[in-house]
Amino acid sequence: MFSFSNGDFYKRYTDDVKPKLRENKWKSKEYVIELKILPFFKDLVMREITPRDVIAWQNEMRKCESQDGEKYKGTYLRKMQAELSAIFNHAVKYYELPKNPAVIAGPLGQHHADEMLFWTKEEYMRFIPEVANKTYSYMAFELLYWCGIRIGELMALTPADFDFDRNKLCRTNWRHRA
Repeated sequence: MFSFSNGDFYKRYTDDVKPKLRENKWKSKEYVIELKILPFFKDLVMREITPRDVIAWQNEMRKCESQDGEKYKGTYLRKMQAELSAIFNHAVKYYELPKNPAVIAGPLGQHHADEMLFWTKEEYMRFIPEVANKTYSYMAFELLYWCGIRIGELMALTPADFDFDRNKLCRTNWRHRA
């Protein structure tokens, strides 16, 4: 009889899966599971979780907003669904859970991100004089454009990331936005 509650099973899942993953990959999984999945499912017995329960969770996630007040993007919703499904798949494969209710409930979110738009060099060169007198904004846009980094990477930069002797920028940390 499979009787782990989801919260208890998460401890087992962690012991099984964490050693197989790189640290950043595990931290990404852990963040989603602990903040988005466990609060909803932790007190339910996994064998008793139905596709209807998963749909209720999906509907809650669709209502959630990020820290900046925007609804979660479709690709982030899909990541949450993938993490939930991975937990159930692990239970099916190794702990005799009969089926994965997340698969039966169907997908959440979208597979592909919206198309990203980029400035041409000419567009950027027309824009940058507008912020030239705002030192921090100017430097931020220069780094974003010329280094090709994303906002989360920019926000995580520290003085240690700059190697002025070799004229290099080494990104060592990421800031995850949720």
